[in-house]
Order: sequence, then structure tokens, then C-alpha cells
Amino acid sequence: MVESMRIVTVLIYGGLRMGFALGLVTLSLPAFAESVPLAEPPVEAEPAVPDSGETTNSDAITLTLPELLNLTLEGNRELRNQALERIVQRQQLAAAEQTFNPRFTPTIRADAARSQFGGEESIDETLGSVLLGGDRTDFDQEVRLDTALTTRLGTSFEVGLTPFEGGQALQFRVSQPLLRGFGRAVNEAPLNQARLGETRNQLALHGTLIDTLTTAIFRYNDLINAQAQVEIQAQALERRQQQLEILQALVQAGRRAPIDLFDPERSLADAQRNLVDARNQLDQANSALLNLIGTDADLRFVASVDAIAQLFTAAAAQVATYESEALVATALAQRTDYRQAQLQRQQQELGLLLAQDNLRWQLNAVADGTLGDSDRSAVGLVATRTFGDPASETTRVASDIALQQQDNTLAQLQDQIRNDVVAGLNEAQASLLQVEAAERATLNARRQLEADQAQFRLGRGGVTLFQLINQEESLVNAQTNELAARIAFLNTVAQLEQTVGITLERWAEETELGQEEWQ
Repeated sequence: MVESMRIVTVLIYGGLRMGFALGLVTLSLPAFAESVPLAEPPVEAEPAVPDSGETTNSDAITLTLPELLNLTLEGNRELRNQALERIVQRQQLAAAEQTFNPRFTPTIRADAARSQFGGEESIDETLGSVLLGGDRTDFDQEVRLDTALTTRLGTSFEVGLTPFEGGQALQFRVSQPLLRGFGRAVNEAPLNQARLGETRNQLALHGTLIDTLTTAIFRYNDLINAQAQVEIQAQALERRQQQLEILQALVQAGRRAPIDLFDPERSLADAQRNLVDARNQLDQANSALLNLIGTDADLRFVASVDAIAQLFTAAAAQVATYESEALVATALAQRTDYRQAQLQRQQQELGLLLAQDNLRWQLNAVADGTLGDSDRSAVGLVATRTFGDPASETTRVASDIALQQQDNTLAQLQDQIRNDVVAGLNEAQASLLQVEAAERATLNARRQLEADQAQFRLGRGGVTLFQLINQEESLVNAQTNELAARIAFLNTVAQLEQTVGITLERWAEETELGQEEWQ
């Protein structure tokens, strides 16, 4: 009898040790790969998304974070639309750059007119009536070339040439503003506004890139979390199944009452439900990645173990070097929204300059004339001003107010950036401390389970199988909490990089961000 109980005890302890060996790993900061086991072994595959016609339900692709970011750059619909919009925006800037180029307008004209003479009256008719006959039909034709040019000082040149006509073959007009519209600053203002607008368009694209890539990082972290949860729950289920089988054997041998099976069966059912839940979360994480990269291919992504270790180690090392003031200075230089606000203020300054110029008198020195059989030329001054129209003054006041409002917006945005960066850094540092605390909790739970197993094996301390089940549940909870802390840390680091505005720099070397379409 004693020998039989010893054998059963060894079997129980051995089963628990087997399950324990499957489920427990020593977690440490440098060895993040060991803390997030994968649901299935990685399968070697090309980083590019396979054609949907070549995939099956069993297809699995080992995916690193840089590979996911490249797939996002390649397939995300929102990014593709924004990249296409940049083609139009660059063309608009090219058109604005040609403001001071000469314009040529060739004109070719041919017409016919019929004149009817009745008494002392002469009636001209249109081309449609010429074919009806008449006293006289005249055919006219003209070839004309008009050229216009405006200089950066505001000088405008207009030349008209009719080379195949007699009389006045060349007409010209030169106008030089002396007040309104005079000077490079005023005349180049619309062009400079267009250039500033182009830079803002580039920053808008970069802002969308940062937001989309940050979302991709979050989705990748979700995949890591879901994979590890599946593995944790699968190992817990296996251990509880082994425990239940051992207890069933004891019940069948008459050494335990059937009522003792209730708690282990409940624990097994909970483990089965948790595993189904974890697998569903993994499917959702995989679906989110497919939506992000813009594909309906039947693919299953598997996060790379080595990449996970590198991500966590690099993030932890980087956070240790961050200083709040340096990050704030970087954010004020890098944040796309802040730089856009600065450029918008410069555009509004140019708008105020134009509004103030529009209040001045229009005083132009004008010279015109013709060259041909009889030359003619004239030089004079032309002054104009509209009185009683408040539109110009209203525009100036609106421009002035808009500039003051933009100054307030910049000041508010600067304060917000400082507060967000400091808070983000504090959150990342606190999150790292939470990971270390969760590591210790997992280690303590593992040691407690080992101690209870040893006492149960030796028959000391009154440790029961149900207490072992509770300790195992505590270990699973500790592992889950540690995993959640690690994922939260990775997310806070990604969020901090987005807040500072360094996401593109962080991933520029490992992705295809240097391509022209993203400029």
C-alpha cells in the first residue's frame, strides 16, 4: 500500500514537472524571445506577400517588423492614395515656378464677309450668308503672335506681331508699377506661398506615414501578444489534462472520491475556453495585419522570435539613453504638425504683405506703340484707386488677425509637444519598471509552484493537488501579466517615437522609406 502511494506520488510529481517544464521559462530583459513562445514553429518564406492563388489555409509566413513595414508601404491603400496625390501637388508647384516665364499665344484667323450696296447703305453680313451671293465678298486672314512677360519687379511686357500684314506689323506695351505691385517681395509672394505649400504637402505625407507605420508596429505587437497567449494557454491546458488524468486514475483505484474530480474538471474546462479565446485573438491579430497591408490573401503571419528579442532589447537600451529636454528639442525640430504650423505662419505673413500692398494706389508708368508703315509711341503715367470699397481693408484686417491667431496656435502646440514628450518618456520608463516587476512576480510564482511540488512529493506541509492547481493558475496569470507588460512597453516606445517625430528616422535604414514616392 505504501509502495503504491509512493508510485502514485512520483507519477503526480513527474506529470506536474513535465507540464511545468513545458510552460515555464526564466524571463529576463535581454532574452525577450524566450518569454513569448510562438504558437507554431516559424516557416521559412519570402518577406513579400505571395500571390493569393498560390496560398492555402496552412500557409504561414515568418514576419519581422521591418518586413511588415515594407508590406504596409507597398500595399496600404491610404498611403498609396496620398502618394498619388503628391504627383498632382508636384505638378502644381512646377506650374507656379513658371510664373515669370514668357507666354506665347499664336493666333491664326481666316474669315469672309459679304457687303451688299443698296442706295447709299452698306450692309455687312456674316460668313454664313457669303455663299448666297452678293455685290462683293471679302476674304481676310491673319497670323498673329502675342507674347507676355512679367518680371519679378512687376514689369509687364506685351508684344503683338502680325508678320504677314502691312501697316502696323508690331504692337508693344510696357507697364511698370511704381506703388502697388512693385518689388520682388510682392511679386514673388505667390510663388513663395506655393513653395511653402509644397513643403507642407511633403510634411503631410510624412505625418500620414508616421501614423500608419506606428499603427503597423502596434498591430505587430498585437500579433506577438496573441501568439504568446496561445502558447501559454496551450501549455496550461496540457498540464491540467495531465493532472486530471492522474486524479482519474486515483479515483478508479479507489484512492480518491469522485467528488475530487470536480475542481480539476472545472480547471480543465477553463483552460480549454481560454485556449479558444487566445486562438480567436490570434486570428483577429492576423486579420488586422491583412487589412493593414491591403490584401485578402489567405495568409497566416508568424512573428519572428529573433526579431522580438531584438526589438525589446533595442527599445530597453534606447529608453535608458533618453533625456526629456533633448527629446523636446528634437520634437520641436521634427514634429510634422509643428513644422507645418510654422510654414503656415510664413504663408500668412506673405498673405498679409499682399493685403497691405493692395491698399496702395495703383500707379504705373506705361509705354506703348506700334512699328510698321507708320510708327507710333506714347509714354505716360496711369493712376487708379477705388474709393468706397471696404473689401481691401477687410482682407488686410483678416490677414493680420489670422497671423496673430497662428502665433497663439504655435505657442499652444509648443506647450503641448513639451507636455506630451515628457509624459511619454515617463510612461515608457514606468512601463519598463513594470516589466521588471512582472518578471519578479513570474519568478516568484514559479518558485512557489516548485516548492509546493516538492512538499507534495514528500508529503509535507499539507499541500494538496488542488493547491497545486491554484499555484499553476497563479503562474499562468503571472506569465500573462508579464507578457502584457512587455507588449505595453513596446507600444509606449512606439508611441513616444511618434510623439517626438522620429519614427521615419528610426526605420529609414531597414525599410523602403527612401524611395522618391515618399518624398
